[in-house]
Amino acid sequence: MTWKRFNQLRDEHGTQYALNELGSRWLNNVEVTRSCIKHCAKQGWGYRVSSSLFPCLTHPDFPYYVSDVPQYDKILCVFNDIAKNNAWGVRLSTHPSQFVVLASENKDAVAKSIVDLNHHGWVMDLLGCKRSYYNPINIHVNCTKGDLADIAKRFIANLNKCDKSVISRLVVEVEDRGCWNVLNLIRNFKIPVTFDTLHHKCNNPENLSELRAMTMCSITWGKFKPLFHYSESHPDKPNPRCHADMPIECPPDFLADFDIEIKKKCDAIRECERIRDAKQIKWLTNTATA
Repeated sequence: MTWKRFNQLRDEHGTQYALNELGSRWLNNVEVTRSCIKHCAKQGWGYRVSSSLFPCLTHPDFPYYVSDVPQYDKILCVFNDIAKNNAWGVRLSTHPSQFVVLASENKDAVAKSIVDLNHHGWVMDLLGCKRSYYNPINIHVNCTKGDLADIAKRFIANLNKCDKSVISRLVVEVEDRGCWNVLNLIRNFKIPVTFDTLHHKCNNPENLSELRAMTMCSITWGKFKPLFHYSESHPDKPNPRCHADMPIECPPDFLADFDIEIKKKCDAIRECERIRDAKQIKWLTNTATA
């Protein structure tokens, strides 16, 4: 539901009607999230929680609380069900939008970013996630204006204004263009760096090998298993940054979890698994023959 549509409903039918319609969508989104997590548990996958579970809630002009919708208790029950089952052993993460810019020089943009991040931290807490990098909140720096050290300092200063639910989870991702490649992130930040296979291929001025870059990023995660991103360029599009619909390869053999950022979702993950298994069978066959 958009902010415009919410206001239309409120004007036409009254506040309670609009809140009931909005709450029904919130409840539906949380119930779908539970179903998705259960599905991923059966498959042995992780799950990236949507940033759109609660439309309108973080809008700066929204004058209500989550508790103001009549479905509030039911929403909490679904969250409690997920949390008590420890998300069925599924590693959960989330990825706020590109509009979250903690290093911005615009105070309003920073204020909105903090609100949005705190919202994500609240959702992760309700899901029973650990306040650690095991359940990361992943964002881009999204700021290139000025000295890199100054940008990073501003970023961290604003991060420290966020709730503990955010500070304990926030990680930064390698970008597919601009200054925030692997080395510059590692040099300027003391929080985990998320390696992205496609972004590194598109933005690797130091010509680091994939293995070297992954190893360097992995170290920043300390005792936590890294959660990296895997994707491939679309074979039929000229821009190498466009993500493929289906994979022709699979994530590298590296001690990390990988989010598969390929458009066909479940089909893409299963194809990655098939390619990986075929490679392992071939390796075992070759070893046995040798």
